[in-house]
Amino acid sequence: MNYDSLNFYECYDTYDVDCADRVCDNRVLEEYMSYQSMWKAVILQAIIDSTSNYRRMENKLEKVKATNWLNDFSKDFITVCHFAGYNPLNVQNKTKKIISNNKVLNEDKVRNR
Repeated sequence: MNYDSLNFYECYDTYDVDCADRVCDNRVLEEYMSYQSMWKAVILQAIIDSTSNYRRMENKLEKVKATNWLNDFSKDFITVCHFAGYNPLNVQNKTKKIISNNKVLNEDKVRNR
């Protein structure tokens, strides 16, 4: 499975995301791809959390934590992006657009009520 559901691969010159040429054993490649998928899911969950509109206070706190994690460019964020095979700057730029667009959509929903 070689696809990019979040479309974060563009403009990534510093990290080789295709490891197939270096890995001879299919089991190792499958394990690598499984771990990479897991780290992609971590990024996706942070995006989902940061764009959520839940009313419960604990969910609002998770939204703030996710948004801060995506915007702060911390060591953990950079590591997760590398494990996912993504350029951290590209992920951050795209997630800022997603969060910004989500805010606009939510404001439009409130106005149209």
